[in-house]
Amino acid sequence: MPVALLLTVLAVIGVGISATLLLSRPSQPVKPDVSPDVGVGTVSKITDVATIEVESVTGLRFTGRLRDDPVTSTLRPGAVLLVAFDPAAREHLSLADDMLAVRAAFDQMLVDKGLLTGHQLDLIRHGTRSHGVITGMRATGETREDYREVELDVMVSRPGGGQFAVHETALIPASSMAKVSPGSVVDTYFRLEDETDIAVSVPPG
Repeated sequence: MPVALLLTVLAVIGVGISATLLLSRPSQPVKPDVSPDVGVGTVSKITDVATIEVESVTGLRFTGRLRDDPVTSTLRPGAVLLVAFDPAAREHLSLADDMLAVRAAFDQMLVDKGLLTGHQLDLIRHGTRSHGVITGMRATGETREDYREVELDVMVSRPGGGQFAVHETALIPASSMAKVSPGSVVDTYFRLEDETDIAVSVPPG
């Protein structure tokens, strides 16, 4: 599964499918000495258990099984959901309860793959969110995963009024290149005390 598609799936099902399903089942105790991995699962077959094809945030692909009667009775082949698993016994799946842990794991995957720097991620998570208008764009020809590197000239709006211009190099999903053409409006993140550095966030198209 392309990283850009995986990001979209996580964003949508993280607040949708998983939240709905979690309300329908009792809480399960978490083993304090086990740190589960998380992944995106696609249901392939339903019998007395749900057979699920999983791709973890680290790119690992495998088949697992979910034995959770209140949940499996609501699933159908093709359904997509977040799952957790013990790396030492990954065939046994559970639902990913801790969305903060899911986000942290996905953030680390983006950094590990070089799709974001740690600094850019910090700006997105903790900086001031605003928007900017693309005034210039040049593709460098560099690619990584299903992303394309571009150099952007951006006019960013200050939350309190006014604007400032900045130049930024970013990796953009290949499916979203039209969203960074001159005149496009994009989400931007920056520190109020430093207008020389921004992070740009463009979702997959």
